[in-house]
Amino acid sequence: MRRVWASTIGAWLLVLVAAVGLSAMIPPMQSPDEHSHILRAYLVSKGEITLSTPAGMSSGGQVDRSLLYFVNAYLSTTARSAQGPLDPARRAAAESLRWSSNEHFFPVAGTGYYMPLVYVPHAAGLLAGRVLGLTVADTYRLVRLALLLSCVGLLAAAWRIMRPPALAIALLLLPMTLFQLLSPTLDGLTTSLAVLALSVFWIGVSRGNEWPPGRAWLLAVCVTLLATTRIQLFPLLGMPFFVAWVRRSRRDAFLGVAATLLSLAWVAYALSHTVDLRIQRADSTGQLLMQYAAHPLAFFEVVAASLADSKLGPFYSDTFIGVLGWLDTMLPEPAYPALWIGLALCAAASVPGARLREAWLARLLLALAAAACALLVFLALLVTWTPHPAAVVEGVQGRYFIVPAIMLAYAIGAPTRRRPIQAATFTLLAAFAGVSLYSLVTTMLARYH
Repeated sequence: MRRVWASTIGAWLLVLVAAVGLSAMIPPMQSPDEHSHILRAYLVSKGEITLSTPAGMSSGGQVDRSLLYFVNAYLSTTARSAQGPLDPARRAAAESLRWSSNEHFFPVAGTGYYMPLVYVPHAAGLLAGRVLGLTVADTYRLVRLALLLSCVGLLAAAWRIMRPPALAIALLLLPMTLFQLLSPTLDGLTTSLAVLALSVFWIGVSRGNEWPPGRAWLLAVCVTLLATTRIQLFPLLGMPFFVAWVRRSRRDAFLGVAATLLSLAWVAYALSHTVDLRIQRADSTGQLLMQYAAHPLAFFEVVAASLADSKLGPFYSDTFIGVLGWLDTMLPEPAYPALWIGLALCAAASVPGARLREAWLARLLLALAAAACALLVFLALLVTWTPHPAAVVEGVQGRYFIVPAIMLAYAIGAPTRRRPIQAATFTLLAAFAGVSLYSLVTTMLARYH
């Protein structure tokens, strides 16, 4: 038993070391909206739970000017800017910056919809860096390390409870998933939380497994954080209720009610108090929600038009597998079909251990929840980001569907104990990981170094 524990801990430490090394290859501010997440985390680290909204401006807060200089310096290397690569003198200036007591208001309205609890790892790194007297650049790297520790810790906990199906592991190994996990945004954290929630849920609906109070609370906390951070994941709030029904547990039903009420309260507050002037519209988010609720067919028509669009369809496919940076860095062209084929093979490898007749209702629930989450991706961006009236939904990226895909992976698959299938699955995942990591590393080297 000790040898098993030692090998498991060693494996996860190796994963962490590899993640830290890969993360070091990515310059700051290279993930979409990374700067906004860092600035929101700075506000949380000061104890500012909500954003403020000066007259005529988007919601935001007072941010240290040194941090703003650091952020803006590295934003010049993204596709958003017409400037060239960061010159050595400006890079040296950004790297030597110290924290100041001079602050300036900066809008970060896009982050106003996220519950501040999800920024705890970011905020802890920023606070520790300031307390320790680190430079802004070293504090930023500490934030990255805090996020990687959190993500790897959550994934290790999920594996300890129940190893994910082969397809779910493959989805975690996609270049897009890895790039976001290596960047200090929210994608890596929410994906890791979702994997943990799904592993806990699957134990909860399996009657032969123990279900201590700690796991019930863990599931409720995970789904609350997910629903208040990614509104498209609201269907996950149904999981505690299903466990309560399977186990005839009042406690789980109470936790489900509490998670749902807290999530609804936060979303209502965020929608009513966040002002985002980046998209000029005559109708508010609430008004658009009411319009599409009254005319649901109009919503499905816009979604169908988006999926059928000759440019958007391939864009969804590519950004699911991986388009790095600010959607400005493509993988090698052969990587896309190779990884799609790999996902199909991993899906096939997931099924033999599933015993689909067992817990079929739980599998159906997850599959339906995954479909609902995918539809909510379109709805969320339709009412918050797309000018009205809309012909297609703007702002949707393939990476937004990775968590729904992981949900579907849990619905159709399960780990198998058959040795031949285990060996074949391991070989398949090793090959998939090799192609994915090769594509990711070579692309990052070409783009950033």
